[in-house]
Amino acid sequence: MSAKKEGMVYVTTLQERIVHWLLAGSCLFALLTGLGLMFHSWDFIPALLGGHYAMKWMHIFSGVVFAFALVGASIMWWEHCKFVPDDLKWAMQAGGYLWDTHDLPPGGMYNAGQKLFFWTVFVFGIVVVVSGLIMFNPLAVPVTLARWAYMLHAASVMVIASFFVIHLYLGTFGNPGTVQIMFHGWATREYCEFHKGKWLAEREKKGGEESQAA
Repeated sequence: MSAKKEGMVYVTTLQERIVHWLLAGSCLFALLTGLGLMFHSWDFIPALLGGHYAMKWMHIFSGVVFAFALVGASIMWWEHCKFVPDDLKWAMQAGGYLWDTHDLPPGGMYNAGQKLFFWTVFVFGIVVVVSGLIMFNPLAVPVTLARWAYMLHAASVMVIASFFVIHLYLGTFGNPGTVQIMFHGWATREYCEFHKGKWLAEREKKGGEESQAA
């Protein structure tokens, strides 16, 4: 863990940040190369990446990175992203994003919106990976299955991309102080008290008990 900083709380570890950026980066690169493979009008993409053949293998490699990053993300964030009753209260108030509210329940490590994004990426990410494996060698499976793989692959990518745009906005301009957590791991105490109050209280209680035990 990094050295303590006055008035700051260490929220994410280096391992979590690496997995997050591997997942995000591979997803974006796979989306970019996938657009280049799907639409001839986007020929500038393969032109920049050395041609269609090279871009195809870049797309496949980014998919492999995405698959491994998805496994890592699932292991690290599975427990934090389980829904709890307070998530419904948070969702009913739109997390305070659409209108002012002063009655939000204290949040855990992640709010209901972030949990929804995680499960969306997890479920549709699995569909993308499995369908991608079929598309790698479509002649090895029944033609109907291959056709479904192509359709599900494209549809799942659209779902993930749509949620990704929302996640990107809310993690930057829509919610200042959030993106820094994934750059250096730190957030202000005020930010954590407002967005992660329950998590912060549990963490400090656990820290106090460990200090007493020592």
